[in-house]
Amino acid sequence: MTELYLDANAGLPAREEAIEVWQRVAREAAGNPASLHRAGRRAQGALERAREVLATHLRCSARETVFTSGATEACNLALFGLVRGQSALLSRPLHLLSSAAEHPAILGPLRALQQEGHRLELLPIDAQARVDSAALQNRLQSGEVDLLALQWANNETGAVQDLATAAAQLGDSTLWVCDAVQGFGKLAWDPALERADSLILSGHKFRAPHGIGAWMLRDDCVFEAPLVGGGHQGGRRPGTENPELAAALATALELAVAEQADLATAWTEATEALFAALKEAFPALIPHHPVAGPRLPNTINLGFPGVDGRMLLPALDAEGIAVSAGSACSSGSPEPSAVLLAAGVSEELARASLRISLPPWIGPEQVPDLAARLVTTIRRVYEVANR
Repeated sequence: MTELYLDANAGLPAREEAIEVWQRVAREAAGNPASLHRAGRRAQGALERAREVLATHLRCSARETVFTSGATEACNLALFGLVRGQSALLSRPLHLLSSAAEHPAILGPLRALQQEGHRLELLPIDAQARVDSAALQNRLQSGEVDLLALQWANNETGAVQDLATAAAQLGDSTLWVCDAVQGFGKLAWDPALERADSLILSGHKFRAPHGIGAWMLRDDCVFEAPLVGGGHQGGRRPGTENPELAAALATALELAVAEQADLATAWTEATEALFAALKEAFPALIPHHPVAGPRLPNTINLGFPGVDGRMLLPALDAEGIAVSAGSACSSGSPEPSAVLLAAGVSEELARASLRISLPPWIGPEQVPDLAARLVTTIRRVYEVANR
């Protein structure tokens, strides 16, 4: 049985080019990059070359880049450091603005900061998890918001947020932390991102090895480091950097950006054809992804009314088809997606919903076979449900 991996938004295997760079740097630059001897300078050189690549693609200076273990760490560092630093400067709690469409790596720190006394306000989202642009504009125009946490694109529905409105309405004193994890390699650069004070990305989303992420923090931001114990990376993230992982991330990022336009064209054709085939087979199917308007080109999210959601994922997995249906609890049974629930989807339908996110190696030519396997398996689940 050929396995079908349709969960690219959760992560991808490292590409060969990134693995080769990782191995080469590990062999040739094994010293501590903070050391002053020749081995340390070689490691530091590899790290700085990776930093220059990252800075090019994040439209910032190399000194504004920070390597982390992943996006979750970067989100925590950015939010705790910026909010606490700005709050200390102003001698008051801050007003934080975000939405329920954000990833838990953003919402978790924001709720922790709320417990510290800061005010947290979540903007409404529509049925596709797009933040309401009018509400966003109104809140930013009020002049009350100290920090905005707004993602580039939603990992579950594929909705691309209205960054232009955010960038245009942000006041000079309002900070913007942007979770850009799902954008790189899938979307063309949005000029509005250049207004962000902090950008966060994750290597394994664009085929770098697991365990490496990156974060941009503007030089002019007031920042109180949440972690202490070393002066690494400008004091923003203490701990010895990993030059080989940083180099692998830089390689994967360069290739992902170079391939993005062609992949986006192929993915759009493939996901549109796949959605049409599934809609034809299951007319009651409900799309949770934007059918019109910008979205991640590789992503569709579908609700199957009348299906027991607890059967859907195991049935597909038994057929070698890997998809996602939101988070999973410790028992292994699928929990309804918090994003879909916030978007107004019923708990029953949210449980019976699938996110399909295509990897780079699946294009339009694979859709007929892919659709046939999905239809066969989902139809079997419906038959069981209707007995």
